[in-house]
Amino acid sequence: MDTQIGQRHGGFLGVLQRALARASPHIWFERAEAKDRILVAKRLKEHVTDPKNPPILIFPEGTCINNTSVMQFKKGSFEVGGVIYPVAIKYDPRFGDAFWNSSRFSMMQYLFLMMTSWAIVCDVWYLPPMERAEGESAIDFANRVKRVIADQGGLVDLVWDGQLKRSKPKKEWKEKQQEKFSKLLKGE
Repeated sequence: MDTQIGQRHGGFLGVLQRALARASPHIWFERAEAKDRILVAKRLKEHVTDPKNPPILIFPEGTCINNTSVMQFKKGSFEVGGVIYPVAIKYDPRFGDAFWNSSRFSMMQYLFLMMTSWAIVCDVWYLPPMERAEGESAIDFANRVKRVIADQGGLVDLVWDGQLKRSKPKKEWKEKQQEKFSKLLKGE
């Protein structure tokens, strides 16, 4: 069984997480805790160095998306070393939309919709293993893997972080974009 990694949740989702953790090995973390990020990276490195350990299942976007695109991957998964086995998944929305729009539906509403849909149909492609090239940064490696997945699934390869939908952009990012737009308007 694969080891899975994910953000620790409370409520009903937290109950499911704890049940899963009893069935197979998991690494849970608090996204906002810098200490957790360091510990998770350490555990990942330890895990991939032992060939007896099962593969780790990671969703490197760190959030859900609407089945049209692949968002920026978190670089942490690509810093630990080891072989990456990319998987492209594309859902067929004709029978039921597997995308959970958390701003429209609660977890319970979403689960009800999933359990009562006619079927959840998806195409799954297991792509060739990939390794980080010598001199390649973790970000470049993550982008290369993302591009392969997007191409295979016929998805748009986005360059933005999906977590932006949950939080306001940093002031510096906003100012940088305003400056670019200002220069564009001035014809610079």
